[in-house]
Amino acid sequence: MSGLRDNVAALREPEFRKLFIGQAVSMLGTMLTMVALPFAVLEIGGSATEIGLVEAAYILPMALMITVGGVWADRLERRKVMLAADLMRMALTFTTAGLLLAGVLTVPVLLLLQVGMGLCDAFFRPAYTGLVPQVVSSARLQQANALQGLVTSGSVTLGAAVGGLLVAAVGAGWAIGIDACTFFVSALFLWRLRPGPVRTSPEGAPAPAAPGFLADLRLGWREFTTHTWLWVMVAGASVFLLTVEAPLTVLGPIVARDSYDGAKTWGFLAAALGVGQIVGGVAALRWRPRRPFLVLSCGMSLTALPMAMLATTAPTWALLAAGATLGVVWGMFDPFWLTVMQREVPPEMISRVSSYDYLGSLAFFPLGLAIAGPVADLVGVSTTLWVGAGMSVAVSLFWLSWRDVRAVHEMGPSRAGAAG
Repeated sequence: MSGLRDNVAALREPEFRKLFIGQAVSMLGTMLTMVALPFAVLEIGGSATEIGLVEAAYILPMALMITVGGVWADRLERRKVMLAADLMRMALTFTTAGLLLAGVLTVPVLLLLQVGMGLCDAFFRPAYTGLVPQVVSSARLQQANALQGLVTSGSVTLGAAVGGLLVAAVGAGWAIGIDACTFFVSALFLWRLRPGPVRTSPEGAPAPAAPGFLADLRLGWREFTTHTWLWVMVAGASVFLLTVEAPLTVLGPIVARDSYDGAKTWGFLAAALGVGQIVGGVAALRWRPRRPFLVLSCGMSLTALPMAMLATTAPTWALLAAGATLGVVWGMFDPFWLTVMQREVPPEMISRVSSYDYLGSLAFFPLGLAIAGPVADLVGVSTTLWVGAGMSVAVSLFWLSWRDVRAVHEMGPSRAGAAG
């Protein structure tokens, strides 16, 4: 029992506990929408290409505006930035659900609503990355990131299974409506949150305020490019999202509809991925590998497994097993990645640097979502998925080819020092 208490010691810190609970509820709702949205497009007469366009309508504005969100998250109180974003997302999601249930939602309107969701996330995500070190002590930072990863994993598991059943039973509109309610719950916890001040690096005093917005952007870019491991990993992630994640996101529901049991199978695949992520997240609570990025670089090649299973329409049990195996690696990715970044980047610049992380990773994702359907129409769904499987291995080899990536050591003391 003492070992279990040690693994979740970050939850004894009241401000982190508030953030944790609010995000746990919100992530559960988000997973419902992730399962429901492709089937909402199909429900209103859309195609595989339009599924990709709807996904791209969310990703593109987020990618374009996330550096702006990063600057403002470093300039303003991060909690208030996240609170405003949550309230806007609640309104947009309620609108989507209402129009869908009323039978008047169209693809163009859904595209506009997703643009709004992407803009909100452009401000929420960098603010969140910067807020975590303000609500938990430095010694428990990796544990806090691992616990938040477990929130995502548990939400994937429960939300995907429930979302698939909900969509199959009553349609996508109700699942999306529940998601809107969870944004309200998250906003309530953010309202009650009292984060500590932004801690500065022990090397010296905080950097003087930049003279303007563009200067803030330049300082963030300079810090981002200083760390070779950072921009190399982000470059690989950009290719991965373009050639692997985008085809899986767009074509997976189509294969599930045509060759499996539709939304149920797609939801259960996401749930299997979530089960694996829980296992990986639990491991990340205590395990500190000497070369964390070596582990991640090797493990990401396992994305080839579910891609291959879908390409060959393997038995459902094999598809779910592949998803669970991949999930173990994905469950460790954020705890290791975020902890290294939060420790190595000055706290007063973390939101800006994380925004460049998001921007670089997402740069070509909208393109991948938009062309996945047409490419599959041209060369076939199976071929497109096989190419994606091969590219997941290629990205892993690219990361491993860089000494700076292989050499990143076990997470050490935070540059921010211990929390007061």
